[in-house]
Amino acid sequence: GLFMGLRNGQVVKIFLDNPFAISVLKLNTSIRCLDINSNRTKLAVVDENFLLQVYSILTKELLFQEPGANSVCWNIQNEDMLCYSGNNFLSVKAANFPPHQQKLQGLVVGFSGSKIFCLQGHSVASVEVPQSASLYQYLEKKQFREAYAVACLGVTETDWQGLAMEALGGLDFD
Repeated sequence: GLFMGLRNGQVVKIFLDNPFAISVLKLNTSIRCLDINSNRTKLAVVDENFLLQVYSILTKELLFQEPGANSVCWNIQNEDMLCYSGNNFLSVKAANFPPHQQKLQGLVVGFSGSKIFCLQGHSVASVEVPQSASLYQYLEKKQFREAYAVACLGVTETDWQGLAMEALGGLDFD
């Protein structure tokens, strides 16, 4: 199915072989942008007030919100990582950790691994974003499996060594 955000604040799912749309979520404001994560459990929505809201699709529960966003994309290689742009910044958020930011103009239109695709004027630029900040957020919480998954997206050799040493220190050999 295809998810669509409408001006009346409704998010619907449509199928090519079905004339009826399925209501997924209803907000009070018009929707500017939306994206669904790769395992189809979370929906990120940016409304006309530039508020990013992430919902669980199963429970319709609001998981978190961030102000100042104008576009959002989930990472297609990591279902718990998203990026959003707004106020001339690009923000990358992993799980429930605070986002890390860098200066960037444009609208995010894609996120794969450590590469983010941004619409800048009439062209799409790809930006390589190091995943070190997300890696160390997971390491602080001793979440080694998640840290390994982030490291696979693209970190430095020094970051890999840091992950190895932390995992050894935590007696996590998987």
